[in-house]
Amino acid sequence: MKTVSFKLPEELYSGLEEIAQVYARGDKSEFLRMLIAREVARLRCPTLFLAGSGRTAIEAAVSTGTKPLNWLLSAGTYYRSGRFVMSKDFDLAKSLGGLLFMDSGAQQFFTKFDNKVDYPYSNREYLEFALRVGVDYIATLDLPLDILHPRGLPIKDGIRRTVEHGVELIALAEDLGVIDKIVPVLQGFNDPSQWLESLDLYKSHGVTPGEFKYWGVGSICMMRSPPLVHKVLGAVRDAMPDARIHVFGISMNSLKRVYNIINSYDTSVWVYHVKMDGRVYVWDPADKAFMRLKVVYWHAYGSTKLMRANLTQILTMHEDLCRGLTQAPPETPPKRTTKSGNTAGKGHG
Repeated sequence: MKTVSFKLPEELYSGLEEIAQVYARGDKSEFLRMLIAREVARLRCPTLFLAGSGRTAIEAAVSTGTKPLNWLLSAGTYYRSGRFVMSKDFDLAKSLGGLLFMDSGAQQFFTKFDNKVDYPYSNREYLEFALRVGVDYIATLDLPLDILHPRGLPIKDGIRRTVEHGVELIALAEDLGVIDKIVPVLQGFNDPSQWLESLDLYKSHGVTPGEFKYWGVGSICMMRSPPLVHKVLGAVRDAMPDARIHVFGISMNSLKRVYNIINSYDTSVWVYHVKMDGRVYVWDPADKAFMRLKVVYWHAYGSTKLMRANLTQILTMHEDLCRGLTQAPPETPPKRTTKSGNTAGKGHG
């Protein structure tokens, strides 16, 4: 046990007495302990990126008035008629005041993937679009095996092609001087060794956790086994103890099992169930789980209002899980900025 003592101006001391009376029954030391514990938990907390395709989702987030909120953009949403298009979505996302993360957009095209067909856009087109949008982080193009392996793509081929995309994108980013924005993505399907094989293949190309401090883990989104999610992410954490780890589209049931070993995650569940059947979420802090409730006459409320309600509950969950952290993961990702002159053509639950 350590003792801390310090002097306060009379006005601040009076304020401390008043606040302690409200929150800690007048015990000033207890209130300060609670305050420090809360802030430490926030430092240890993974970064939440909200996701959701369509203008309505972003407008719902903006309408909460909560800032900062981090946002994950899916590149595939903005690829139309053979080219990327700019959108007002980007200004809205920036107005949230948080970090922007560009995902590859594979889900928009998964029905077109097979052993011969790949993304409809090149690594260069994707990178230039991400830079034009002005995002902070750019995931490498990956082949999501949770979607593609059941459709016939061999696991090893998916891993190999994911790494090939990553290596090419990294080379392009290096030429443009924006290497610090790139997040290499690991792929696998149903065994932790597959994600580690992906990492080893990256290393064979000189892409290592020593050089890249922020990595993405894919094909977790559709994984229905929380214990398997924990095994996969635990293996990745053991292999990269000092790296920051982002998990794409992790389920809320799995999230609470891995909260203390990841650094960021994204979710679109707050949008998905509103679009599907008008369901809303209510976080139960006692069970650390969501209750999913069907809204009667949900069309009468409108999508924006229901999304806003769900988003509020997602933020409540995030804060609640953060308060429960007892072990700090590596630092969360800082804000990135592109160096002047290096912006040649800036672009899941």
